[in-house]
Amino acid sequence: MAIVTDNDGVWQVDRQETRKFFEAKWRQGVDLGSTPWVTTAVGKELQDLLINQTLKEDMKVLDIGCGIGVEACFLAKHGMRVTGIDFIPETIRSAEEYAGIVGASVDFRCTDFLSNRSEIGSGFDLVFDQGCFHHIPIAEREEYAKRAYGCLSQNGLLFIRAFSDLMLPSPTNDGPIRLSSDDILSTFSPFFSVEHLYRFKNIPLPRPWAYKPQIFWSFLARKR
Repeated sequence: MAIVTDNDGVWQVDRQETRKFFEAKWRQGVDLGSTPWVTTAVGKELQDLLINQTLKEDMKVLDIGCGIGVEACFLAKHGMRVTGIDFIPETIRSAEEYAGIVGASVDFRCTDFLSNRSEIGSGFDLVFDQGCFHHIPIAEREEYAKRAYGCLSQNGLLFIRAFSDLMLPSPTNDGPIRLSSDDILSTFSPFFSVEHLYRFKNIPLPRPWAYKPQIFWSFLARKR
């Protein structure tokens, strides 16, 4: 994909190359054998936010990088008004199909979070990112934080799940950026108050990726 390191070991990323990677995956045919991030599992961290009533019925939610819509549909089925966005048309079509299967009402839109602000709207109670921020170039992180801030209502919540720096590098030197706590806090602290930031072990990957430890960040913050 679009991840390399420069001579100083600094992560670099090209979002256009990232888009090309996901487009190519859809041309090849997305399945669990070739794309281990496509699952029908709802993350325990998201479930916990619902169980402890951080997330409540009738909240307005934006799911950034919604993929095939599993978690967007999960929130919708629990009474939330969900908009799910992804920049790959085939992904959105699959999400709409999945929503039909499970009987969820979600407003799915094919758009880019950083490029098409007017198509997304504002006044959300929750902005949820299940795997987008760890693809954002360093130079665009501040803009990402500002966009998330602008999308939220007063005291709105931002929840991000992302690769941590304890994950091994990809053997092909690609994939999402491995983020440190400083990467997250330096980006969002000017705009948000941190509710929690912790690492957790994510669902083990199917083979041939099974050797990779899946250690993610769970980050919850509230708009200042």
